Amino acid sequence: MSGGLRGVWAAAVTPMHDDLTVDLDRLTAHYRWLFGQGCDGVAALGTTGEANSFSLQERLGVIEHLAGAGLGMDRLLVGTGCCAIPDTVELTEAALAAGAAGVLMLPPFYYKGVSDDGLFAAFSEVIQRVGNADLKIYVYDFPAMTGVEMSVDFLVRLHAAYPDTVVGVKDSSGNWPAMQAVCAAIPGFGTFAGTEQYLLPVLRAGGAGCISATANVTAAKAAEVYARRDGDDADRLQEDLTALRLMLQAYPLIPCMKEVLARLHDDPAWRRLRPPLAGLPADKVEALFAAIDAARFAPAAAA
Repeated sequence: MSGGLRGVWAAAVTPMHDDLTVDLDRLTAHYRWLFGQGCDGVAALGTTGEANSFSLQERLGVIEHLAGAGLGMDRLLVGTGCCAIPDTVELTEAALAAGAAGVLMLPPFYYKGVSDDGLFAAFSEVIQRVGNADLKIYVYDFPAMTGVEMSVDFLVRLHAAYPDTVVGVKDSSGNWPAMQAVCAAIPGFGTFAGTEQYLLPVLRAGGAGCISATANVTAAKAAEVYARRDGDDADRLQEDLTALRLMLQAYPLIPCMKEVLARLHDDPAWRRLRPPLAGLPADKVEALFAAIDAARFAPAAAA
C-alpha cells in the first residue's frame, strides 16, 4: 500500500460554540470517541467538517490544536485543498509540521471544465512549493461538490509523476466502476471509498478502506466489517452496513450527523452549523429518528 493507511476513517464533523467558532474541547472528545468506536483514523477539516466555511486562520488554529491534543497525529488526515494554491500550501505545510499522517487535498474547485493538464499543474505546483519528501497526498475526488471531474488517467499520471507523494484517493463520486478501475490501474494505491457502502467491495478490489461522513455514527459497525472482511459473515455484515448508510444518506449528511450526535450524547450544542447550512426541519428529524429506531440502530454514547 503506497500510503500505508487502511481501514475505517471518519470524515469528522466540527462542533461549534454559540458564536460559531470551533469548539476545540468537543472536537478533541469526539475524535477520541471515534477511536473508541473502532475508527482506524479521522479525517479533519473535510467537507463533513465544514472546512470551506472556515477561514484559513481558523483552519490553521484547528491544526495547531490537534498537534497538541495527544490524539496521535499518525491517525489523522487533514483537509488542505483550497481554491488558491498559496492557501493549500500553507495548510499543507502546517499539517506536515503537526505530524499528520497525510493530507486530503481537494483540487482548486472554482473554475469548471478544467483540463487534466490544468489539474496536474495545480497539484504539481503545490508539491513543488511544499518541497517536503514526507508529504503524503490523498487526492479528494468529490465532483458533486467541486464540479471537477478526475479521470482514472489523471490519477495514474499524477501518481506516476509523484509515486512517493500522491499515495491515495478518497473517491466520493459514488462511481463504483471508477473506484474499481483505479484499484486495477494503480496496484497498491490507497483507494478509499467515500462511503461505507463500498467498504468491503473496495477492499476486495485491492483498495484501502473508507473515509466516510456517516462513520461519525456508524464507526463500530464499519469497523466490524473491516475486522471480519475475510470471514464467512462479511457479506451479511456489509449488507447491514450498506442499509444503514443508505438510510442515513436520505437526509442532508452534515445536519443529519449533528442531529444524531446531539441525541446520542444528549447535547444540543452538536446541532450548531455554520451558515449556509441549516438544521433539519422538525418533520425530517422525526422521520430520521423513526427510521433509526426501526432499524434498532444505537451506537454507544460517550462515557
